[in-house]
Amino acid sequence: MHKKNKKNEQKIMSDELFNLKDNEEVSSFMKEQKSSDDGLLRPKLEQGKDGKRELVIRLLPNLQQDGKLGPTAITKHIHYAKFPQNPELQGYFDCLKNDNIGKDCPLCKTFWALKNSKKESDEEKARQINRSTKYYAYAYVVEDEQVPENEGKIFIYPFGYKIYQKIKAQAESKRKPVKVEDLIYGANLNLIIEEVGGYYNYDASHFEAPGPIEINGEEIPVKEDGTITKATKKKVVEFLMSRETELESFEASDWTPEQYDNVDKIVAILLGQPYSGASSVERPTAKKESLTSSSVFDDDDDDEDDDEEEVVVEKKSKKSTSKKVEDEDEDEDTPTASARKKAAAFFDDED
Repeated sequence: MHKKNKKNEQKIMSDELFNLKDNEEVSSFMKEQKSSDDGLLRPKLEQGKDGKRELVIRLLPNLQQDGKLGPTAITKHIHYAKFPQNPELQGYFDCLKNDNIGKDCPLCKTFWALKNSKKESDEEKARQINRSTKYYAYAYVVEDEQVPENEGKIFIYPFGYKIYQKIKAQAESKRKPVKVEDLIYGANLNLIIEEVGGYYNYDASHFEAPGPIEINGEEIPVKEDGTITKATKKKVVEFLMSRETELESFEASDWTPEQYDNVDKIVAILLGQPYSGASSVERPTAKKESLTSSSVFDDDDDDEDDDEEEVVVEKKSKKSTSKKVEDEDEDEDTPTASARKKAAAFFDDED
């Protein structure tokens, strides 16, 4: 026992314990964490050139850890609480009506109580807790000259209604429908972001002609009959599983006790009621029946265009009093559409 301790002592004495000058590991806690550390792809205008951010991505199928194929994208409905006068209450809240939560949502209830009052002052308050829709999918960065370190990596790409509509248009084309995430017959997305009226605008984004996915600059080899070899399949599977973040980790989640408490305060402020302080312990009861996107959102649960646009503008202002282009994870300006249409995921489960 004494010899073992002596040996460990000699090892410690000979290590870098007393010479930390060139040891980067010990100082790693001080390094600034990059936004990409959470696995999200966040193209920013300031990364671009001449007011334009451009890159080429390929949406990928959702090959899960158990080998099964899940929906290509996760659909998530989100409330943004806009309370610059109460910054501790301001932020994002996953809507409790999301399918995987299936609860009554106090923010939805409050929104429609205010919206349906027909009073201009109440409608303005309703816009403080507006709800929007986001989609999350795996995306492979095929080419990115402006941020080359992203090339060849798989991210989770959050996108809004504009990109969703472009993907849906490809899938529902009467002439040549394309499931863009298909590894052989899919298509790359030229993602082009510009500023239009203070918004991140995606109108110029478009899909390329369909073709096999390019991995590390080379298309996967496809036979004349449209099949690939077992060796190629194995390499592609290994490539898909090389990701560092799982899509399921971005599914909507129930609120924390602190969030319940903050929502109770938000509702009290908007409705002019006393704060009860009960939300952190008295949570809405989950519904027992299975829910779908089409059944969970009622006829009055329409996300209106004018509300969403105003939320975008206000969310920019929370970060700065000067005019600022919306951040990459803010909502895009969207055409009028019902929540049902937005929630109806066009991605089908693979056979």
